[in-house]
Amino acid sequence: MEQTGKLDGQAKLLLLMNALYLISIGLSNTFVNVYLWKVKSDYAMIGLFNMFTFLAVPLTFWLGSNLVKRWDRVLSIRMGVFIMAMFYLTVLLLGKSATAYIIPLGLLLGIGAGFYWLGYYVMYFEITGPENRDIFNGVNGLLMSLAAGGAPFLSGWLVTHHANGYRFIFSLSLIIFALAVIVSFFISSRKCEGKLNFSRVWSDTKHISKWHYVVFSYFFWGLREGVVVFLVGLLVFVVSASELTVGVYALLTSSLSLLSYYAVGKWIRPHKRARSLFIGACMLAVSVLPLLTQLRFSTLLLLGIGTALFYPFFSVPLVSTSFDVIGESMEKANLRVEYIVIREFAFSLGRMLSALTFVLLVTNTTSSLALVLYLIALNLLLMFCWVFMRHVFPAHA
Repeated sequence: MEQTGKLDGQAKLLLLMNALYLISIGLSNTFVNVYLWKVKSDYAMIGLFNMFTFLAVPLTFWLGSNLVKRWDRVLSIRMGVFIMAMFYLTVLLLGKSATAYIIPLGLLLGIGAGFYWLGYYVMYFEITGPENRDIFNGVNGLLMSLAAGGAPFLSGWLVTHHANGYRFIFSLSLIIFALAVIVSFFISSRKCEGKLNFSRVWSDTKHISKWHYVVFSYFFWGLREGVVVFLVGLLVFVVSASELTVGVYALLTSSLSLLSYYAVGKWIRPHKRARSLFIGACMLAVSVLPLLTQLRFSTLLLLGIGTALFYPFFSVPLVSTSFDVIGESMEKANLRVEYIVIREFAFSLGRMLSALTFVLLVTNTTSSLALVLYLIALNLLLMFCWVFMRHVFPAHA
């Protein structure tokens, strides 16, 4: 594969398809937890829903690896989008009784996400290289920020001003998912080489190697993501009691994130990744500290601003480097599906453990201070990612 510092047509198609997926997710996923909370105000229920979602994702990666190896990664993407569409359709049909089916709904959402992201990551590896991965991630981050800001804002406005707002946004998500599937038909098919061989990758994971450190970094990253991904948006709704405020919050923070991803895509290159990840990890931990004064919209906004500005500096170097490690040799590249599955297991294990700890925490206390201290602890754990990735980044980075 010829590698350049530019994005080819296939890369642009992948960006378009993922943008449509992210818009659909932005419209609905932001408010799934809020929707469930309005029916039954229970932190433990929300935690369980997300925990079972995280459980289904790595299992789907493992099952889907056979599909990708035997047929094609685009098929995995289409299956994921279809199942995600079925999830939103099911929520529509269940209405307020959805809270009685938290576990199957969480599993269904996780299965859809698992199939989609497995196909996406394999395709991402195939059409990018060390020279353009940071550029791709920067552009993808820009699109993600636009989707994560504009879509929730539109959803919040619709829910606030229309009686059937939730029904409308879930239906709109179904339509956009269909558009994503249409775009996928323009992406070239490509089979993966050979048969599944997890033993080779597992050996690389157990023994001290660059991949060993990548896997541990993803585990600690997953610990943070498992709770932050749903709790911050839910807390904004809890303190404001307004879906529109949640949408405005997403719009403001995502606008700043857009600028940050632009900066990362423009300036961050392999030799700058170590410093970028360190700065990002430190500032993400600092961003949570305003919540210690009082849990209110203004302090949550400070958290959102800090996260928007510095999360790209943390995530882009980590993602890019993990794929660079997979692409170090042709032997590893031929096992790209297996490497991606193992990496997802580590990430999802971290997410499940933090979500389970969250459920145990809120079962024993409803103190807002306890929630804040837990968020601070999870963000501090990101420093372990930097500790491990120092062994992976180039010596001069």
